Amino acid sequence: MITAVLAFVVALGILITFHELGHYWVARLCGVKVLTFSFGFGPKVFSKKLGPDQTEWRLSALPLGGYVSMLDEREENQKVDPAEAHRAFNRQSVYKRFAIVAAGPVANIILAILFYAIMAWSGQPELRPVMDTPAPQSQAAQLDVRKLDRIVDFGGKPLEGLEDLNWAILEHAGEARVPVTFDRDGSCYTVDFDLSTLKLDEESESPFTQLGFNIRFGDPVLFNIQKDSPAAAAGFKEGDVVLSVDRLYNPGVKEMIAYISDRAGESLHFVVKDKNGAVRELTVRPEVRTVDDGKGAKVTRAVIGVNVGILPDVIWLKKGPLEGLWAGVDRIVSITKTTYKAVAQMVTGEASTKNLTGPVTIADYAGKTAQMGWRVYLSFLAMISVSLGLLNLLPIPLLDGGHLLYYLLEIVRGRPLPESVMMAGQKVGLLIVLALGALALSNDFVRLIQ
Repeated sequence: MITAVLAFVVALGILITFHELGHYWVARLCGVKVLTFSFGFGPKVFSKKLGPDQTEWRLSALPLGGYVSMLDEREENQKVDPAEAHRAFNRQSVYKRFAIVAAGPVANIILAILFYAIMAWSGQPELRPVMDTPAPQSQAAQLDVRKLDRIVDFGGKPLEGLEDLNWAILEHAGEARVPVTFDRDGSCYTVDFDLSTLKLDEESESPFTQLGFNIRFGDPVLFNIQKDSPAAAAGFKEGDVVLSVDRLYNPGVKEMIAYISDRAGESLHFVVKDKNGAVRELTVRPEVRTVDDGKGAKVTRAVIGVNVGILPDVIWLKKGPLEGLWAGVDRIVSITKTTYKAVAQMVTGEASTKNLTGPVTIADYAGKTAQMGWRVYLSFLAMISVSLGLLNLLPIPLLDGGHLLYYLLEIVRGRPLPESVMMAGQKVGLLIVLALGALALSNDFVRLIQ
C-alpha cells in the first residue's frame, strides 16, 4: 500500500509538473507574465517567489493537478498595471494563445517519447513473436499458421519483439484486411487477417486469443527432479530443455504435460539439451500419482516426477541515439491511434465505458510497476504521460483541448467567440469532466470489489 501511494505521488509529481512547465515555458517565450506556478490545488502549503517577474512557485494541498496563473485583464481579482498590459495573456495573438495552451499536452507527449527512447537506448529484454499451435477453428488456424512461425511484419510495420506485435494489433483494430508476414524455416509468407470485429474492451478475450495467436513463450525446462521418480531413474538433469517427446517436436509446456498425462506405463522417448548445450536421448515410463494441479486441487494422472517451467525465448533489443528516439515517436503514434480509436468506440457505444480507469487503479498500477523494476515503472510513466496529454487535447471545454477549439473557431471567424458562449461551454465541459471522473471512480471501486 505504501509503495503504491509513493509510486503514485512520484508519478503525479513528474507528469503534472512537466505538463505545467510546458505552459510556463511557452508563456515566457511569448512574453506573457506568469504570476503563479502551482503543483496541486486547494490551500497553499508552501510558496516562494523567484525570477525577474517574482513568479510565485507554490505547493498546494491536493496533488491531483496543478495550474499556471498568468497576467490576464479578464480576471476580476487581478489589477493590471497599464505598463504591463502588453504582457497580459488576453492581449496576445490567437496563435500565441494557442501555442501556450497546447504546450502542456505537448510537453506530456514529448516526455513520453523521451521515456520510451531511454528504454530503447538502455536496452530491454523482449520475447520473440513466435507462434505455438493455433487454437482449432481460429483465424490463425484457418490461415494455416503453424507452430514456430515467427511474425516479422504486421500491417506493413517490421516487428522485433512481442510488445511491437501487441501495439501493431491495437493500431490496426477495426481494419478488415491487414497483411501479416511470417517467417517459417527461413522463408517468408504473407496472409491477410480480418481485424474488423476485434473487441478491445476488458470484458472480451485478449486480441491475441481472438485472432488465434497462441504465443510460444519458450521451451519446456525441467527442474526439481524428485528422488525415486521415473525422471531421476531415466537420467534427467536440472535445467534440461525438452526438444521433443516421441514425435511431438518443440512441444509447449501444456502440450507436453497433456501428452505425458495420457501415457501411464508407456515408454516415452525424450530428446533433451542440458545447460552446456549437449543433446541426449532418454527413455522414461510415466507413473500414475496424485499431484497438485497448480490451482490448489489434487488430481490423479501420469507424471514423470519433475516440475516444468519455461526457458523464455528472449532477445535483447538496444538502439542507437536516433533509432531509439524514432522508436519513442513510433510508439507514441501507435498509442495515439489506439487511444482515440478506443474513445470513439466508447462514444458510439461499440466499446464499454468500463475500460475507463481512475486514480485508484492508476495508483495500484503505479505500485505494481514500481516493484517490477525501473524499466516497467518508466514504461508506466510514459503511458500515463501520453494518456494525460491526449486526454487534455480532447475538444471538451474546461480541458486544454476545449480552449484550443475556441481558438480554432476564432481563427476561422476572425474574432473571438462571445463571452457568453465560452462560459456556457465551460459549464458543459465541467459537467462532462465530473461525469467522466465519477464513472472512472465507480469503475475503480468495482475492480477493487471484484
